[in-house]
Formats: sequence, C-alpha cells, structure tokens
Amino acid sequence: MPDHLKKFARDAWRRLGRGYYRFFRERPRPPLSLAAAVRKRRGKAVIAEVKPRSPSRGDLLSGRSPGEVARLYQAGGAVGVSVLVDPDHFGGSLELLHGFAGLRLPLLAKDFVVAEEQLKAFHNAGADCVLLIQPLFARGYASCGLGEMIRAAHGHGLEVLVEVWDAQGLREALESEADLIGINSRDLTTLEVDIRRPIRVLREVAPRHTRPILALSGISSPEDIRSLREAGFSGFLVGTALLTADDPRAKLEELIRA
Repeated sequence: MPDHLKKFARDAWRRLGRGYYRFFRERPRPPLSLAAAVRKRRGKAVIAEVKPRSPSRGDLLSGRSPGEVARLYQAGGAVGVSVLVDPDHFGGSLELLHGFAGLRLPLLAKDFVVAEEQLKAFHNAGADCVLLIQPLFARGYASCGLGEMIRAAHGHGLEVLVEVWDAQGLREALESEADLIGINSRDLTTLEVDIRRPIRVLREVAPRHTRPILALSGISSPEDIRSLREAGFSGFLVGTALLTADDPRAKLEELIRA
C-alpha cells in the first residue's frame, strides 16, 4: 500500500532543494492570534480553507478567484482562513498566502513542514499559524522532532496547530507546546476518511481538556458539526464542502449556525 504522507514529505524536500521557500518579501501585517480567535468562538469556530485543487477532486475553485473565496469566508463569519501553500498537489503558493494580507482574519499556512526554512517563508508571506503533522515527525520524515519544530515556529512568531490521527499522536500533542491541536478524519497515509475518528480519539485520550482541539477534514453538514461539538471539539476546519458549494458564504453560515 502506498504511503502518501511519505510522498508528500519527499516532495516538500524537493521544493526546498529547488529554492521554492526562499521567500524574502516583507511581512505584510502584524500577527493575529488564531488560537485566541478559536477560544473566543469556542464551539462555533470554523476555519475555512482555500485550496485551488486537491488530489482527489481536481479543481475546486469553480471559476472563482482565491481572493473572492477568502472574502466570502470573512463575510460569512470564519474565525480564520487556512491557505494551502503546496503547489504540487493542491495548487497553492506562498504568493497566494501573501495576497491574503488584506483580510482581517488569522491565516493558517498549510503545507508538509519538514525543515525550518519553510517556517521563515510562511512568516514572511503573512502566516499567523502553521500546521505541523505529528505522524510526519514520528516517522522521521522531517529534519528534527516535533517539539523542536514547534519551538522553531514560535521563534519565527508563528502559532502552531499540531495535526494528529490517533490516540498516541494526541497524547504527544497534548504534552507539547502546541497552541492548537487538530484531529484529522483523513489518514494521510492512505487518504481514507473516517468522520468518526476524531470523536473516538478524543474520547479515548482527552475527554476533558483545556487546550482548543479542532476537528479537521471530512466535515460537510450541520449534523457533523453538532456531533463533533457535543464530543468536545472547540472548532472545525472545513475546506472541500465550502469550495464545492454553490454559495460558499451561505454554506459557511449554515455550518456556524449548527
């Protein structure tokens, strides 16, 4: 069975090798706290994602510009915007991230982080928070361990969202200095989605917790949001369901009202 995460990490190393992350533009604005925004809207916090395409769905913008989509998210009440930076699999870019500086929302840089050079690029491009994928570090695909990369991110002025898929990963994340933790319903090894996985993992490890814990991926309906909120999740990251909706703003508002 192919290990998709290994391929994603290998491609990130290739981007580093060809200088993709040498992004020296001036940071466009002061940082905003995604963690504080999630706490303020606890249980109603939706981070809305912009990704031009995905490996499984192809084009996701349906003729809209990324900027138009991001403005719809802001108008619809998102607490933050997740921006795909990986150009190889998701059509993202550092320029795309930098172009969202006019939003009054925290920006999450979403990529396969394997080296500190990427963190500096994300900071310069305007990110406020960075996604770190715990299994990527646990499998040795990165240049250092998870804890060291979290400290490096903080050193670059970035908050950290640590993504986990299972109970052991959640335990490690809870012991770390992560600002936010997310449990992904998608296993990036196989790309399979199990919308109940985040609930099972949270109940097993941390039914009571003080740090904001988010549910990531696979969320498409108000029923999904209600089930996850009742299980104890503080917020939700939603991408494809918004991007494929006829009206992304209306879909976002529907999920927030759930």
